[in-house]
Amino acid sequence: MVFDPNEIGFEDVLGSLLKGRGRTLGGYGQYRTAVFPRDAEQMEVIQSQIRERGHGPATERDGVVPPGGATAVFWDAEDYHQKYRLRRNKRFVAAMEKRYGRAWDQYPVATKLNAAPGGGPETQRWLDLLPLDVRTAFQ
Repeated sequence: MVFDPNEIGFEDVLGSLLKGRGRTLGGYGQYRTAVFPRDAEQMEVIQSQIRERGHGPATERDGVVPPGGATAVFWDAEDYHQKYRLRRNKRFVAAMEKRYGRAWDQYPVATKLNAAPGGGPETQRWLDLLPLDVRTAFQ
């Protein structure tokens, strides 16, 4: 996830990410969550929030990669992994492509819909921003 600091603060994004996870973000296996702070200031925010949760300093093994760390290379997932939940809905994808072109998945509303719990008020909130034909295709 890339965030706009004019919309939400780094501390808030991190707090949401850490909620219920303790100090370990990464997990194990092919797909893991990791935080790649841009600078020492963001790294300190991460360590501070982890300390507030009663844990010691986080390391790369925990999914916190310090700037310039040994595993600081970030690889984007292949395109077919992006917006996976939405891409399974072929009618929705066709409606979005017709309305917004091939880059439909770059619109913030697509990101929000992909992350929103299925069918709940959060989903409806984002659907309400789309034209009727796209909303209908989502159903």
